[in-house]
Amino acid sequence: MTIRQQESTYITISIAVQRTGLSPRMVQECLARQLVREPLTQAELAELRRIRRLQQLGVNLAGIEIILHMRRRIQALQEELNRRQSGWDWFSWMELEEPWPRLLPWEPE
Repeated sequence: MTIRQQESTYITISIAVQRTGLSPRMVQECLARQLVREPLTQAELAELRRIRRLQQLGVNLAGIEIILHMRRRIQALQEELNRRQSGWDWFSWMELEEPWPRLLPWEPE
């Protein structure tokens, strides 16, 4: 199965319960809190498994919610950083550092 097929394959809550080891009530709660979104996909199952692991570590649902939101934010920031860095690949850092001493008023030329 290709990645695109995995992303487009929708999974029912009962199958999600079987594959993740979470209770149906917990899966419903995760959907209600928008920790995962319907329709459930393979990516959502991975997130539900992550939730199960955090529960096993003793993290309550409020803590899990915070951890997952922080994780998503870090991923978004990392993607932004990668996007910005890929635009600077052609630029030499030597070229960036060279004009700065001339721009500072307290530095003699």
